[in-house]
Amino acid sequence: MANTVNINSTTWDGYKGSLHYALTSDGTALADLQLIDISGLAPAPNSIKIKSIDLVMNGDWTLFFEADATTDQELERFIGQADVTVHYVRDYSDMPNGGKQASDKAAAGFTSDLLATSANLASGDEFNLLLIFEKDS
Repeated sequence: MANTVNINSTTWDGYKGSLHYALTSDGTALADLQLIDISGLAPAPNSIKIKSIDLVMNGDWTLFFEADATTDQELERFIGQADVTVHYVRDYSDMPNGGKQASDKAAAGFTSDLLATSANLASGDEFNLLLIFEKDS
């Protein structure tokens, strides 16, 4: 079996982009699921920063967003609850760098790809994500 990806859509204009991703789980854990492949964007930026996240989660599990490197860098984590739909809205545009970004862009193996990893994901758990990002100058 495999998790069902209901929506996977990325837009990019060379400076700003968006990701809409929705998944229903069969219980298979997410381990470094690539949500945004930086090298696949044209023109490809060196790295990105997250401007905002709008996330709906169903189920008692944890979702981690990470920047890809030899040792992945955790950017954010969200925790769901059993029998409840949780809606998270995060706006990072007022942060000092104008967005949420990797803490060490010089880290070994750093690609800035956006990854998702889960903990305690069970069959029927799901999420719907709208993420706005832009080129990190």
